[in-house]
Amino acid sequence: MACHRCGAEAVGRCYHCGALYCSAHGDGICELCDGAFAAGDPPADRVTTARRPTVRAFGWWRPRPAEGYTPPACYCCQAIARSVCLHCERRYCPEHTGRNGLCMECSRSSVFGLVVMGIVAVLFVLIMLVGWFQRRG
Repeated sequence: MACHRCGAEAVGRCYHCGALYCSAHGDGICELCDGAFAAGDPPADRVTTARRPTVRAFGWWRPRPAEGYTPPACYCCQAIARSVCLHCERRYCPEHTGRNGLCMECSRSSVFGLVVMGIVAVLFVLIMLVGWFQRRG
C-alpha cells in the first residue's frame, strides 16, 4: 500500500480522513489534515489555533464494539430468537415455531379455538337435524 502524497510505502492510516501516509507525511493524522490552512485570517469563532490531537480512540474505519447489546432470546428456552409472534409479540427460536408466523403456544391456542368452534358447529347441526326429524315424524 502506498502513501497518498508521495507513493512510498505506507506506515499508517489517517484517523481523520482515512488516507494512507508514509513516515514522512503523517503521524496518526496525515499531513493534509494536520496542516489545513485557509487564505487570509480565519474567523476566530470557527477555527482554532490549537493543534489537533495525534491519536484518537476510534477512527472512521474501525468498528466500535456494541455497548450493552444482548441478542434477542426465545421466550421458552432463551436461545437466539429469529422471529416475533404476530399475536403475542414474543420472540421465539426455530425450535418453538408454530404455524403462520405464531409462536408454539399461540399456534396451539388457535388450533384449540378451531376445535371448539368445530364442536359447536357440529352440535348446532345435530340440534337442527333433531328438530327437522321431529317435524317430519
